[in-house]
Amino acid sequence: MTRLFYATLVGLVGAAVVHLVVIFLLPLVSTDTAWNRVAAQIAEHEPMRPGDERNALGAGAYGPDPFFVTVICRYDLRAGALHVRSPGLAPLWTVGVHDSLGTVIFSANDRLVAGRRLDLAVVDASQLRFVRQNAPPELTNAIIAPAARPTGFVTVRAFRPDPTWDTVIERFVDELACEPLGF
Repeated sequence: MTRLFYATLVGLVGAAVVHLVVIFLLPLVSTDTAWNRVAAQIAEHEPMRPGDERNALGAGAYGPDPFFVTVICRYDLRAGALHVRSPGLAPLWTVGVHDSLGTVIFSANDRLVAGRRLDLAVVDASQLRFVRQNAPPELTNAIIAPAARPTGFVTVRAFRPDPTWDTVIERFVDELACEPLGF
C-alpha cells in the first residue's frame, strides 16, 4: 500500500513539473504570435483592417465579429510618439494598446473622453515628460497612454449595431489616422 501511495505521489509531482515546464517554455517556442503577424503584415503608422480582402492578416487572426470593425496600427516610439485619432463618431469604439509581447498595456472606450471622439497618444517615458511639460496643442484633449516597450500596436474597434450604420462606421474608419508626432 505504501508503494502504491509513493508511486502515485511521484507520478503527480512529475506530471506537475512537466506541465509547468511546458507552460513556461510556450512563449519561447511560439512563433505565430499576434505581434509577429502584425509586424510582418502592417507598415508602421498605416491603419489596416484584419479580414479585409486587401490585406494578408485574414479575419481568423483576430476572430471575426460581425458587430465590430477592427483597425490595427503598428508603432515604433523610437520614431516619435504615436497619435491615433478619428474625427468621426461611432456608436461605440474601444481602443487597446498592445506591446510587442502582445500584452494589453492600455485600453479605453468612447465614454472616457469628452465629445466621444477618438484622440489617443502613445508615448514612452521621455515623451511623457515632454507632453506634461510642453503640452502640444494637438494633444490638448488626447488620452495619453504610456508604454514601457518602444514597439507595439493599437487596435481600434468600432461597434456596428446593424447594416444601417455602415456609412457612419466606414467614415469613422476611413478618417482614422495613426501619425507619428515629432517628439
